[in-house]
Amino acid sequence: MTSASTWGNSEFHSETTFSASLIRKLLQQMMVQFNAHGACMALYDESENQMCITCHIRVRNVASLASGQLLEPGVANMRVPRRRVTLQLQRDESEELHRGEEFDLPEVEDVTPQQSELFAVGECYTRGQDAIGRVWQRNEAFLMTHDEYLSIFHRSYGHTPQVDVTPSAYLVVPVQEVNTIELPESQNPQPQTLGIIVLYQLEHTGGAVFQVRQRHEALQYAERVALYLQNDRLQRAQRRTGEYLQRLQDISTAFPTNVKLYDLIEDIYRFASRMVDVSSLQLTLYDRDTVCLYDVFAIENGQRCEELLTNPTVSTKEARPIWWDVAQVQKESLQFSPAQEPALVERYGELLRGAWGDQSQAESFVFLPMKMFNRVTGSLSLASPRTGAYPSQEVQVLETMIQIVTVSIENAKLYERDRHLLRDAKQREAQLAAINSTLQTITSVLDINELLNGFVEKVASLVDVELCVFFQLSPTHEELVAEAMYGRPSVSLLDDGSGRPAIEPPHNKEEHEALTRMIRLPFRETFLEPQIRDEAFFYLNSERIEELAQHSNEGGIFFLHAIPAQQLLMIPMFYQEDFIGLLSVSLPKEGRTFKPKDVGMLLAICAQAASAIRNAQLFSEREEAYAELQRMDKLKDEFLVTASHELRTPMSAIIGYSSLLKRQSSRIGPSDILRFATKISTAAQQLHDLVENMTEAAKMGAVDKKLELKPEVVQVRSVAEMAASTLLLSIEQRIKLPIDERLWVRADAVHLRQVVQNLLDNASKYSPAKSEIVVTAEEDILSHVAEKLPEGSIDHMTIVEQGNASVIVIQVRDQGEGILPEDQQRIFDKFVRAPRSLTTPVRGSGLGLYISRRYVEAMGGKLWLESSGLNEGSVFAFYLLQVEPPAEAGE
Repeated sequence: MTSASTWGNSEFHSETTFSASLIRKLLQQMMVQFNAHGACMALYDESENQMCITCHIRVRNVASLASGQLLEPGVANMRVPRRRVTLQLQRDESEELHRGEEFDLPEVEDVTPQQSELFAVGECYTRGQDAIGRVWQRNEAFLMTHDEYLSIFHRSYGHTPQVDVTPSAYLVVPVQEVNTIELPESQNPQPQTLGIIVLYQLEHTGGAVFQVRQRHEALQYAERVALYLQNDRLQRAQRRTGEYLQRLQDISTAFPTNVKLYDLIEDIYRFASRMVDVSSLQLTLYDRDTVCLYDVFAIENGQRCEELLTNPTVSTKEARPIWWDVAQVQKESLQFSPAQEPALVERYGELLRGAWGDQSQAESFVFLPMKMFNRVTGSLSLASPRTGAYPSQEVQVLETMIQIVTVSIENAKLYERDRHLLRDAKQREAQLAAINSTLQTITSVLDINELLNGFVEKVASLVDVELCVFFQLSPTHEELVAEAMYGRPSVSLLDDGSGRPAIEPPHNKEEHEALTRMIRLPFRETFLEPQIRDEAFFYLNSERIEELAQHSNEGGIFFLHAIPAQQLLMIPMFYQEDFIGLLSVSLPKEGRTFKPKDVGMLLAICAQAASAIRNAQLFSEREEAYAELQRMDKLKDEFLVTASHELRTPMSAIIGYSSLLKRQSSRIGPSDILRFATKISTAAQQLHDLVENMTEAAKMGAVDKKLELKPEVVQVRSVAEMAASTLLLSIEQRIKLPIDERLWVRADAVHLRQVVQNLLDNASKYSPAKSEIVVTAEEDILSHVAEKLPEGSIDHMTIVEQGNASVIVIQVRDQGEGILPEDQQRIFDKFVRAPRSLTTPVRGSGLGLYISRRYVEAMGGKLWLESSGLNEGSVFAFYLLQVEPPAEAGE
């Protein structure tokens, strides 16, 4: 019987398919041979195990013949229309057997089920059912009258058939397969019954009826029919085999350069659909690298599962143990009928369910592993509602096709792997070139700031990330301080809506470096400390970042919240055993983590860059030491000049007045002695103050040396009054103190008095006699005060952290000669005085302002020259944090 798959207009061929035109002509020949008016043929349907009527014909105008009318007088035996034809069949209809044979074939017509209920096309018979079933069962020819047939029909169906014309006799003949190869009788297989032919004659035609001898003749003629059918089947099988081979060749010629998985899947589907019924199909691939199963293509009852092409179903081998056992362990195909074998459905139910739905009710099922040598790369599963839909020959061809496709897939993988290796080699070559270029750029720079900025920028460019920062340990090892940062425009430290002050983008290099150093992360007693010590690299996820943010300063919080994707790659950098710094790199946009080759490249760059950074640090330290040495050498010279000048004056006074007392002791009176003694005492006090300042400055040492103070709550007015009272007897200026008694600060009272006294002393030295020196104190906010500070005195970190803090600004204003602009920054250094002051009678060591600034900074404030103009006086100011007055002060 012919059939077709239910989806895709595919071509399904069965081994029992025969040419309809061939069957029709064979029946016409038998009608001529046995003087029959009608004939039909039932062919064996292997899938249904039945004989089914495929063709039913009879002579044209059979109703006229049955009524006795003579259509063509003079024609012997049969009064039927005839035409002489030469039987020229097509090549697929046994041309060689029929070429040149001439037959008088009757003109025939097809009999529809509406015309006659007997032997209707499509009717099927089981063994023993009706006349056809009996002949099939007994495998011999039958002669019977119409009455005999009616009794058989009535017993089979329980009623009398409806016909437009009534046959008088029937000749029913089996068509048995002919063994064309002679074998010993013991080895001859039982011949298969290909079909049943029914010939019948009509009443009132005047022709001869079937004879008994014709049964034997019909059997012999049936052998000829069987040969025609077998030959036709062989030719069709040969042609089908040729088509299979051509299609297999088309698949096998695909070269890995143009093999795509989607195309191979389509080839598998098209090939299978032209051979067998593919009502349901599932293609599963196994990836040895991921050890996972991927359902990449499926058809469920004729409908494609389109989503699998872009989103295949993924499962592990543990999740599909039956598939793993059948495909990877047994490595054999599996075929059974789920609808008829429930025990196998229970055993192999996993194979019948999945992306292609539930096929446990299918009539036919076949599972084909995709094997190459001893490896299985997947499987092809087919299911059909038809019984026997997958004959062994077609299954063998499918297995061959699967093997070819498997080889193509493996070849494509090998080719793709080679392409990846070649591409990786080129990428490694490019990366090495980039690494060499980066290292050359880094190692050619000795300025540490320029080196670090170039380093983070090159790293960010190499791995294509938005943010890269280099951290170093603070001097106390308490924090990690950002020394260099590279961020694309999308990465900024602007206000994020948290309520904290926004940090505007820097407008120049100095501002950028200052903002960068505001980023500080906690280090000691955090998880960073052991990880930096023990791991070559590690990642910070969002939880770790938030943990750091809880203990970071404002700059650190802004930085951590601005990290793209809230993940960082951290690479500790060491030079020998010394910790150089920590490189932080944000993750690339396309993935959650770096690829191993990218991490390896970063580790290689950091290992080489550590040496360059260490060399630059040593060079910078040497340059700073050399600059400091030069500065100290210059200060030494200035100190010698200043000391010799300043010490000589009081020493000269002491020596001079002492000599006068010695020489004139007998002549001078008590008043002169008192006057000389006062001069000697004043000069000695000046000498003592100079030595005291030098000693105190020496004790302070370097700028980063921590001074030992005793902070307490101090009233500003009382400190100013004590400082002024100390100087009132030795100066000629008036000191005014318009200070509110409610202003209190946290400071060391002794050193705060010394600061105010130094500023008053300086003001008195450079102010005219009888002029005024005014000391004021006012409340303000630190962020407002920062706007008045000189550029070099601004501490951005303090401004960010304590911008809203209340402070007391103390100003000392004089009416002196002022300070030249070129000297305004130098006057806070050691031993520095305005050069022109050396020619004046004003004495000093050049240490007062230096000592005062150090004390103010140690107490948490800043001291600066607020304004100064030639002959317009100067204003020195400093601020300290304001505190509430103590309770007893209010009482």
